[in-house]
Amino acid sequence: MKKLKKTVMLLLGILTAGTLTLNAQNFQGIATYQSARKMGNMSIKGDGMSPEMEKQLQESLKKQMQKEYELKFNLTESTWAEVESLEGAPAAAAGGVVMRISSNSGTKYKNTADNLFLNETEVFSKPFLVESELKNREWQLTNETKKIGNYTAQKAIFSEIVERTVISFDNDDKESKVTSDTINIEAWFTPEIPVSQGPDDFWGLPGLIMEISDGKITYLCTKVVLNPEEGVKIKKPSKGKKVTPEELKVIRDEKTKEMMEKYSQGSNGDGKSFTIKIGGN
Repeated sequence: MKKLKKTVMLLLGILTAGTLTLNAQNFQGIATYQSARKMGNMSIKGDGMSPEMEKQLQESLKKQMQKEYELKFNLTESTWAEVESLEGAPAAAAGGVVMRISSNSGTKYKNTADNLFLNETEVFSKPFLVESELKNREWQLTNETKKIGNYTAQKAIFSEIVERTVISFDNDDKESKVTSDTINIEAWFTPEIPVSQGPDDFWGLPGLIMEISDGKITYLCTKVVLNPEEGVKIKKPSKGKKVTPEELKVIRDEKTKEMMEKYSQGSNGDGKSFTIKIGGN
């Protein structure tokens, strides 16, 4: 009897281990995020534009930048895409000034097993598919924790140097320059959801990233559905001409130069001009 009991227990152990492995292999989910962007680094100036008009446009643009995204994931793959825009109408102010922030509705795909990152993007309405390796970040884990929804999240930080381009148009004067900034990234991840995935191109932590901020834009998870009955389909993006990040930079620089030459006068046709500075002081 003892031998039979041991055999039964061994078989139960093998079946349990097999079930756990199967569940792990099938682990998947959908996380919904909302974004918020600070507008402190944007200024809008123009002939006859009062401070009240500028403030009104900035508030309208801020609403346009509030987006909703969906992260579909399994243990090794994820896709990130905008699913709903909260922007409403174009930004408008008294005097007939109307502005709209264009949205890049392309999909970003991460595969941690193959170290692959695919990004559908556009350069002046032309589609491109950027293929590269995943960006490895040396995260520093802290002991800080907080609740995000029903999950306990732990804080991780990372600092990196990034380049930014400042473009301005002002009548006969045009300017484009590249500067470098050090940005501090703060992420909150939950080990309770054991996938190394997160918003945008962020990944590499021992749990799903629930909230992340670089000081200018914040992504906050508002909903998580794990192992939905209908399943989660992870599809690689394929739209656009395939290029490397370096090739895309060359294309973007050339198109930006063409745009600056075309609009170097900065006129809207009635003798008035306006200046938009993004990333300026």
